Amino acid sequence: MTTSTASQTKTHSGHDNQGAAMMSEPMHSDVSLKDGATLTFQTRFGAIELREDRLLEFPQGLFGFRECTQFGLAKLPSVDDSPLMLLQCVNQPSIAFLVADPAQLGVEIGASDISEALTETRMPQAETQFLSILTLYDQGESYYLTANVKAPVLINSASRTGQQFIFSNKSYSTQHKL
Repeated sequence: MTTSTASQTKTHSGHDNQGAAMMSEPMHSDVSLKDGATLTFQTRFGAIELREDRLLEFPQGLFGFRECTQFGLAKLPSVDDSPLMLLQCVNQPSIAFLVADPAQLGVEIGASDISEALTETRMPQAETQFLSILTLYDQGESYYLTANVKAPVLINSASRTGQQFIFSNKSYSTQHKL
């Protein structure tokens, strides 16, 4: 599996794929401060704005990206009613993840698994949002998306903190095809 949309790599089948989970190329290089309270990022999807007072802290970073500790969450620009969002890293602006609420993608997470995640992360259910990191695969003439349901990102909206969690339930996949 690849997580880079910026460069093409080979899958195990030998086909080129282009992952949308993590984007790392100078597509976010144009970061500017607007009105002293808003950060603007130029992404491959268009410009996004993140309010400084709404940024999220990930003290442990994300798996494979421990240095990425500050993020903003934004809707995709110029796309109405899409469940897809960008989780934009602020302290490493070249890194962003395409994410979505698994329920909005038709993926069900069991109540006992949600309870396990909330207990272990010490996040309150009413204030916690689960997001799956998505990957876009390019198979030449066709594309498909997968969702990492095994290791969702949990965001506590009240404390504006986040943490990635790995479910112990083996039925979840890191490449759930959508």
